[in-house]
Amino acid sequence: MKKSNIFAYIELTKLVEELRVSNTSGHLKQKLKSQSAYFNIIEPRYFSDSLIGEWEQILSIIKQRGVKVNEEGKVVSNAVSNTIEQFSDRECEVLVDKVYSLYDQVKREFQ
Repeated sequence: MKKSNIFAYIELTKLVEELRVSNTSGHLKQKLKSQSAYFNIIEPRYFSDSLIGEWEQILSIIKQRGVKVNEEGKVVSNAVSNTIEQFSDRECEVLVDKVYSLYDQVKREFQ
């Protein structure tokens, strides 16, 4: 079985450590927004065949609202930031739980 790429493991580790630092509801949305780049740089192809689907599901959730554009049609917020901004605290918690779960599975692949 092909393991996930070490890049995915390292970057997910950084993301999870940052999210665990402030896991209170009000701060979770801000923490997700400040860490949103991880959702753009960790590509599904970095995961093992058994975990690609889970990462793709997380990405579809976190990009579901699409980019935010202004009156002139210029992008003012990428899909990840725009979606997180519209999430409720509960939606943020559910998303973070999915990230934690995936991270635990990737971590097991490397142990």
